[in-house]
Amino acid sequence: MQMIETTLGKLPVEQLGQINAHDHVIMDGGYTVVKTPDFKLDSVEKAIEELTYWKNAGGGAVVDAQPFGCGRNASKLIQVSQATQIPIIVSTGFQSREFYLPDHWQYKYDEETIASLLYAECAEGVDLNGYESPIVKRSDVKAGFIKVAADYQLVSPYTKTHIRAIGLIYQKIAMPILVHTDMGTAADELADAFEQSKIPLNHVMLCHMDRNPDFYVHRRLAERGVFLQYDSPGRIKYQPENLVVKLMRDMFDAGLGDHILLGGDMARRSYWKSYGGGPGFDYLLAKFTPRLRDEGFTEDELHTIWHRNPARWLASGQPQ
Repeated sequence: MQMIETTLGKLPVEQLGQINAHDHVIMDGGYTVVKTPDFKLDSVEKAIEELTYWKNAGGGAVVDAQPFGCGRNASKLIQVSQATQIPIIVSTGFQSREFYLPDHWQYKYDEETIASLLYAECAEGVDLNGYESPIVKRSDVKAGFIKVAADYQLVSPYTKTHIRAIGLIYQKIAMPILVHTDMGTAADELADAFEQSKIPLNHVMLCHMDRNPDFYVHRRLAERGVFLQYDSPGRIKYQPENLVVKLMRDMFDAGLGDHILLGGDMARRSYWKSYGGGPGFDYLLAKFTPRLRDEGFTEDELHTIWHRNPARWLASGQPQ
């Protein structure tokens, strides 16, 4: 039985329920929060309220995509998880560059050093101090996946260093990988970089891909084996939802629906009902999934999106 590392301990993947494949439960400080206070999601109480909406809508485990050094607070994630009994899968790795000061340590170290730091969070436990202190305090909770981030139309030398570091980690353990793309660009270049580091593409989830809703691009990527995560529903500033619905329909009709995952990416106070905003953590299940039913998606297709696909991604690299 495949077990997944979560804030509630190791759990069978079958017990994770309807999985939110990309969201942000806590963002407690960091450079971007200082620049843009709307990103500040520091309240345990508000997070409990927001995840209760998600749970009441039928939601299960949440993949928290905020890595160390830019607002991750594993202690608060554990508190929220224990209060709601929602498993949270904690990340290690790196956000996009705007989340860090230009002199952040990640830009100074080679892939061997970075690999050793990431590996420790996967194999021993995440640092409760978020690698922001000379004192490392390991939690019993281990990272459930590794995150890296690319730039608009570009895979930077820093991102390539991070990917090579993951390749070194793969010599010891395999982990699921979550990748921030900027508007769904540079996806083929990212896939190439993972292949060059001998990382199986069926362990890789490319995020925000629906912001480039080009079926030709998505079909080619899915045929290469990667998972494609969509998160613009509920955030109309990116595009109308009918474009995402059509893209999903085209993917299923092409026999590639087993590569689609959904995430909320509710990374702002103004998105949370508990802070007085919207559409809220529960939007994907309370509003968007009923629309998919109305648009003709079958219950088996919805089960594939919410259960099978994220479970396959999470289990793709998890050590036994």
